[in-house]
This record gives sequence, C-alpha cells and structure tokens, in this order.
Amino acid sequence: MKLYEFCRLTEVEQYNAVWNIGRLIDQCFEESVVINLYAINEFFVEVYYDVSSNKILYKKHFKQGELLDKYLNKNKINFE
Repeated sequence: MKLYEFCRLTEVEQYNAVWNIGRLIDQCFEESVVINLYAINEFFVEVYYDVSSNKILYKKHFKQGELLDKYLNKNKINFE
C-alpha cells in the first residue's frame, strides 16, 4: 500500500490497515501519552494513545522529516 492509497481510505479503514499490515517499530512516551510508530511499506504512521483514558487520540502519517527524526535521534549509535 502506498501513502496515497492510505490517505484515500476512511478513518476506520486507515486504523485497520495500521493494525493489520503495519509493523510496530518504536514507541515514545510523552507524559500520559504513548506514541506508537508503525511502518507500512514506504511510509510511517504514529498512533497517539492516552494511557489514562485508555483511548486512541489521533494518528499522523508521513514519509520522512521531523516526525521520523525523533526516532532516529533516539537510537544513535556512537562508533568511536
């Protein structure tokens, strides 16, 4: 599935695509919010989940940029 195809899906279909074909590749925590990063082919989806209310808040999809950078910076390896 390409990002364009994902964007044309309904909200429910997008979440189903994340759960069914997405790969969970990382997780971040911001206060009471858990952010799960999923990869679907050549793009990524962040799903924001509120731990205190046990509800999904929203999602963001992207291919690259600042949203992905926070995960890359988190896992830096020093070879010196």
